[in-house]
Amino acid sequence: MATIKITARDSSSALDEVSKKLGTDAYILSTTSKEGGVEIEATNDPFELKKHSSKTRKTFSGLIQKELSNVANFPVKKTSDTNFNEFPNSSRFNSKLNDSDLSEFSKSIRNLTEEIKGMYITNSSGLGVELGESTFVKLQNSGFDAGLIKSLGSSFYGLSYQKGRAAFMRALADNLTLNENIDSRERVTFVHGSSGVGKTTLTAKIAAHHMEKSSKRIVMGTLNHANDPMDDHLRYFARMLNVPVLRLTPENLLEKLCSVRDKLVIDVSLGGKDAVENILRTKEVLMEAEYASILVVPGGASDQFIRNQGQLFGDINPRLTLTKLDECDITPREISEFFKNKMKICYLTGSKSILRGLSNCNSDILGQYLIENC
Repeated sequence: MATIKITARDSSSALDEVSKKLGTDAYILSTTSKEGGVEIEATNDPFELKKHSSKTRKTFSGLIQKELSNVANFPVKKTSDTNFNEFPNSSRFNSKLNDSDLSEFSKSIRNLTEEIKGMYITNSSGLGVELGESTFVKLQNSGFDAGLIKSLGSSFYGLSYQKGRAAFMRALADNLTLNENIDSRERVTFVHGSSGVGKTTLTAKIAAHHMEKSSKRIVMGTLNHANDPMDDHLRYFARMLNVPVLRLTPENLLEKLCSVRDKLVIDVSLGGKDAVENILRTKEVLMEAEYASILVVPGGASDQFIRNQGQLFGDINPRLTLTKLDECDITPREISEFFKNKMKICYLTGSKSILRGLSNCNSDILGQYLIENC
């Protein structure tokens, strides 16, 4: 048990130091502004806290009387005639802190510490030079969501901006990637998303990618309604790769999945709700490890578009593929949406090459992309 004083540039840094030295059960005894910073006195000794809480404090009326001698006496409500025994919960008026009080107080301090992280105080002229140069502020000004920065704050606290920014990007990349081999596990891969995002091209790229990585026979498929026309682009890619194409509909989907034992990459051309419903139906005939769903999001998509896609396809927990990255960059606003919607990125690709046009996304690759482009 100890009582310490911490002096730091701002209250957030001081509280971090208190947390490091005393743990999460620390109590803040006092906070004092100092030249160039702030001083916080804290303890993790409950007896010290009791002594501190029992100190006599000046009343507001007393302070006013000291400053203004001509102010009339403030009326003070007398409580001597009040019988606290009349109240069923009179024990709450006891000035002594019990274990429950200390536990509640400790919980409040932890919540306050969490809320203070990432906050900054300004004066009438705006941010000071030092504060305006902080990693948190610069990342927020570049477009990253404040909640995201706060969640990954431990990755850059105490580092210079350049090192802190790189550490933040690596932590973000690690959070957004699966960091596991996804090429050999699934037998059936559903490729879905909005019209025009590059689903058909990506279906061909994944098929070509599997052909390079696996000795199993590859089959491409299209899933749409029976009266919908067949996509000529998918047929073209199938001829180029010399692989067969299956015509799948909601009516024959489960039967075909049971009869075909090859690796199957399916271009899902159904609307969003129908796509989710039919992909969920595959649980009836396939084990979870046998299939994967891949949501296609193009570079340059807005944060609102990403949010809508996350809400629409969230029930099937899709992996994410970012397409058309040779045409458009992903900005911090979009990356923040991926994080908030708990999306995991599995592939990165451009819009041109089919053969060798797909890259497995791991934290190293994504981290470098974020450092260079965000």
